[in-house]
Amino acid sequence: MVNQNNIIYGQQIVMAAGDMAKQAALHAELQRKWFMIGGEGSVFLVLMVIGILQVRRAFKKESELLARQRTFLHSVTHEFKSPIASLRLQIETLLRRNLPAEIQQQALNNALEDTERLDQLSEKVLMAARIDNGELPMYLENLDLSAKLKEIIAQVSRTYPSRKVEQSIEPNVLIKADLWAITSIISNLLENALLYSPQDKEVMVTLAQKGANIELAVKDKGMGIPTEERKNVFGKFYRLNSNTKGTGLGLYLVSYFVKKHNGSIMIKENSPQGSIFEVILPGKKL
Repeated sequence: MVNQNNIIYGQQIVMAAGDMAKQAALHAELQRKWFMIGGEGSVFLVLMVIGILQVRRAFKKESELLARQRTFLHSVTHEFKSPIASLRLQIETLLRRNLPAEIQQQALNNALEDTERLDQLSEKVLMAARIDNGELPMYLENLDLSAKLKEIIAQVSRTYPSRKVEQSIEPNVLIKADLWAITSIISNLLENALLYSPQDKEVMVTLAQKGANIELAVKDKGMGIPTEERKNVFGKFYRLNSNTKGTGLGLYLVSYFVKKHNGSIMIKENSPQGSIFEVILPGKKL
């Protein structure tokens, strides 16, 4: 376009030979066109650069998601195989040997724990899929959160019999919420704390009514979560430590259900070591 304008300008200058006013006007017109071409070119260049950056950003996110999905498939396969193998071993032991009654009972209890673990794993995967498909409605009902919290702690503790879970639970804390969602919030936070903290360290669960809100906190004494990683831990398939068991769906489900109940969740440091997951939910007045 610049070359064409220069050619046209040269021809017009020749035609306007001797007319200084017309030549000045042609020169001014040429400069105006140069500025216009430069402006349009700059806008095009900026838009092109922005487009390239957006494509790179989208490609990077897609690559990270695919990497997480691959990690998830590997992890969930391992998570399913472990209880299945244990369950099979317990059943084969019962079938092949004439064991004393107390040992048979222990084997049955172990098999039951394995089936509960399988049920929890499949429930996480199914809930995540239903969330993606928009097929997970909330059914609100009046719940005694204090009683439900104690029940879930006892249930999770059966899966981790060697671990200590301390409790500070205010009685008669009521909430209007979805039972499955509340169960998922509590169990996932508790299991996450147990997975990411040393075997000899206790986990603390607190529940209190603070005005119109309910504060639920799960405190561990694990390795903690770096500040720059805290915004990522609630993402789907995200795992802070790939060497730890888990599917990368627990905190994703927690965040989703907390938001669905108009609540909030934050991560704090647990001095001197560990993390605190604090959930704020709207309460129900007595």
